[in-house]
Amino acid sequence: MGEKAMKRLLLGVAALLLSTNIYRTAEAEMVGALMPAKDIPYYVAIHESMTGELQNLNARAEIVLQRPSPTVRAWSNATRKLVILGSEVIVAYGSATAICVGDENADIPVVYSGAYKPAGCGVSGKVTGMESTLPLDGLVDNLKKISGFSTLAILYAGNEQGSVMQMEEAAALAAKAGAEVVKIDVADSNSFDLPDVDAAFLTVAAAINQKENLEAIIKSARAKKIATASVLSGTCELGVLISLAANPEHQGRGTAKMVAEILNGKSPKDIPPDKNPEAEMTINLKEAKELGFSVPFELLGTAKLVK
Repeated sequence: MGEKAMKRLLLGVAALLLSTNIYRTAEAEMVGALMPAKDIPYYVAIHESMTGELQNLNARAEIVLQRPSPTVRAWSNATRKLVILGSEVIVAYGSATAICVGDENADIPVVYSGAYKPAGCGVSGKVTGMESTLPLDGLVDNLKKISGFSTLAILYAGNEQGSVMQMEEAAALAAKAGAEVVKIDVADSNSFDLPDVDAAFLTVAAAINQKENLEAIIKSARAKKIATASVLSGTCELGVLISLAANPEHQGRGTAKMVAEILNGKSPKDIPPDKNPEAEMTINLKEAKELGFSVPFELLGTAKLVK
């Protein structure tokens, strides 16, 4: 479908939805929200926290959530839809979607949430938001303490700058620890079968963290007794061994407050980004036991445990 045909289609859909009052009411202002894929537990938790906090703040917001396929083209098309539908502000989950929203739209304010190094990834424009940036040394070190890995697979997506940056940082840390690194670009592969390694590090990439793909990775890890680590919370509940992430409830509450301020007329440039994420480590004790790993005692007192 061509660009003009796409715009005509979206305009028709928008007119229909607005006329039937499905997306908004006269009393509410529309807030667009864009996830990089469907069923990513971390972003779902942030979104639920945000919507709950908007209610607590008595914000008159009608939220339209888009969850397209994890591709730049799909994110761009979803952004155009949110623009045409009349979003007053757009919430972008993760840096990759925030970049797309900025590229497709220069006028509507953007609030990013759960975003890894947004400025370093190229997020710009009328934006503010919640950073989720945490150093990776603690996660790599704890994975080493549990598994003693000498070979580490790092899964990333070459079309997401944040994922690439995490891959490079994790690879440098693993090499420093004397491990052999295997880099796997999931953007070039439809397979999530892990190679024969001791451990696997999962970056922020949308395709990796979409629930069905994450489950495929975990299935492969279990079959080969591979320890796994993730930079997103909510993954240990699905079978990842250890995660270290910015607390999703904190991200969601902060996002809601920024959205409410923008709806009340404040400019994003007058709302400082939140660069102080609350770190949350989770360890799946059941998974560790089934894989044959023991968790050092000093880690147990500092982590949320999945038993």
